[in-house]
Amino acid sequence: MKILSTADIYKWEQATMSSQNLEPAELMERAAGALFQAIQQYIGERQGSFTILCGFGNNGGDGLAVGRMLHNAGHLVKIYLLNHIAYSPENEINQERLREIGITISSFTPESTLEFQGKSVVIDALFGYGLSRPLDDSWKPLLHQINSASNPVLSVDIPSGLFADKPTPIEAPIIQANITYTFACPKLSLLFPKYALFTGFFQVLDIGLSQNIQNTLSTTYRYIQKEDVQILIRPLQKFSHKGTYGHAYIAGGRHGSIGAIILASKAALKTGCGLVTAYIPACGYTILQSAFPEAQVQTDPLDTHISMFSEYITKFDAIGLGMGAGTHTDTENALYQLFERFKLMSEIPPLLFDADAINILAKNPDWHPFIPPRSILTPHPRELERLIGRWADDFEKLEKVRDWSCRYQQIVVVKGAYSAIILPDGTTHFNSTGNPGMATAGSGDVLSGVITSLLTQGYPPTDAALLGVYLHGLAGDIAAVSIHEKSITATDIINHLSAAWQFLQNPYTSPI
Repeated sequence: MKILSTADIYKWEQATMSSQNLEPAELMERAAGALFQAIQQYIGERQGSFTILCGFGNNGGDGLAVGRMLHNAGHLVKIYLLNHIAYSPENEINQERLREIGITISSFTPESTLEFQGKSVVIDALFGYGLSRPLDDSWKPLLHQINSASNPVLSVDIPSGLFADKPTPIEAPIIQANITYTFACPKLSLLFPKYALFTGFFQVLDIGLSQNIQNTLSTTYRYIQKEDVQILIRPLQKFSHKGTYGHAYIAGGRHGSIGAIILASKAALKTGCGLVTAYIPACGYTILQSAFPEAQVQTDPLDTHISMFSEYITKFDAIGLGMGAGTHTDTENALYQLFERFKLMSEIPPLLFDADAINILAKNPDWHPFIPPRSILTPHPRELERLIGRWADDFEKLEKVRDWSCRYQQIVVVKGAYSAIILPDGTTHFNSTGNPGMATAGSGDVLSGVITSLLTQGYPPTDAALLGVYLHGLAGDIAAVSIHEKSITATDIINHLSAAWQFLQNPYTSPI
């Protein structure tokens, strides 16, 4: 799914109305209908009570229209309309429709004090994606009243006060939504951690905008969904054997951190590669052979950390490096020597760099040109900061990663909620799977094993990154169905990879 700029969303809407011979009020009615259905699903079978705050533009018009629909469905509705000198034509049409059925519209200003019933759901329809400047301080008392109340808040399209595709001053007045119902496609700000307090969870609502018109609009941002990764999956072959699906080499670990390699190796085999060889310090031999007998094991000459890599490392189908390895000078030198070997080779296996391999690269920026093109790096936020430097906001962070990725022709997976996969051409894919319970020790090691496995099976690096991140998040989501998010472990994610594959490949299988 494309993530479009506000300018392109407007073009998409206007072109759809032209091609479908729709009046703007008809498109608003369609959007309100989709919103009504989503709210009905949220509220369930009971009678609900709603307080709807409507602005003077088309976002307010959406609120007025859905208020009418909720009223007609038997819910209790209280509608407030911002006092303004002029309203959009569609807003005025929906004001009149409410008056015709006898619904009172109460006027308010930013200085007003509103009353929210204890069980009332607040619907924020004040300002949509077209907001061009921050709300001024006069809005602070009203928005503080809304944000500090115990009532759940549902925002229409985007939380009021938040810009859709550019930085919003964090000190500006912004609605804190529990759920954001956004129309047609995600808005970029909904995907950034800095604004998580305001956006809550978001749901994309289809309002029937033309797919053909969307296809003509270019963007470097995309949102990964099930159908995007299903087309990447390679079917199993009937006459296959363990060699068919490749031999992965996963290297890392140090004294006290052998578990990282165990998790990555288990995840790799569970994801479908045929063989896994783990390369670890000698201290981990018995631990790994006992914990994961399916793996082959090679050990470093040293007992506590890695000081070299096997001379046969380049014979493997893919290589994953760095999990739990530490940044000892011996390990650092081993990575440098590996880069030196790569310079003499015409063909290098696909590579993934994680954790301390990234930390070592961050310490040695002059090594960055030595990284084989289209390798995959999977940093968490602190590792990313060490690699590219600090950023002022999420927009700058994304631009800095894209600059680095394009300069060195690498694929960078920025881990977190809506993990971002940045490709060498600057295209950025945000992931739609995963949950907060996956913020647990070892989850990143599992992701590294999953992606390394896909590289080993012959998936191109871009496909391996996209499918791997989605599959990893999906396994976590399926785990969360039977395990509370607070209790999910990295092993739980591994144990649900099979169910994730089943869901992706069997259209009749539900993850729940």
